Amino acid sequence: MNVPAAASSASNCSRRSLVAEVERILCRTGADKVHLVGHSLGGVVIAQAIADHRLSGRVDTVITLGSPFGGSPWAGVLPFVEIVRALRPGSPVLRRVAAAPMPAGVRWLSVTASLDIIVPGLRSVPSHAQVETIMFDGVGHLGLLLSRQVIGCIAAALCAQEPATAAEAPMRLLPSAS
Repeated sequence: MNVPAAASSASNCSRRSLVAEVERILCRTGADKVHLVGHSLGGVVIAQAIADHRLSGRVDTVITLGSPFGGSPWAGVLPFVEIVRALRPGSPVLRRVAAAPMPAGVRWLSVTASLDIIVPGLRSVPSHAQVETIMFDGVGHLGLLLSRQVIGCIAAALCAQEPATAAEAPMRLLPSAS
């Protein structure tokens, strides 16, 4: 599913589209739950849908890559675009997502990149204590989509395997917020 770049109430539209697509996939496949992977804004859209409880009981795993849960310092550059305003640190959208409890039974893996200047540092980590966080060294924001190590980590997480150790890939498992 592609998230609309900019539209009136783009965030709400994207969230509704995600929920509708999950419902179609579950109906078409007969599966009980889905795995959701979102990069950047896509991760925030997933978090919004989960915060609305519209995906309750339908999600097994969420993997977010460079999603600006703590905001992006670049969001102030284009403040006239609604979807970008929503990604400013402390925006109402991000505060609402941060305040929502993580649903029971959902595994959440947050992937962050040491060279990400769009969503730097731990801004890409949701505030939930149960989130597993992995930081990849030598990768930037868009590199999260292209890195073989990141893709391998996602595949392993979705196959319920343990992620590679730091000796096997340029990444670090970060301690949880708890």
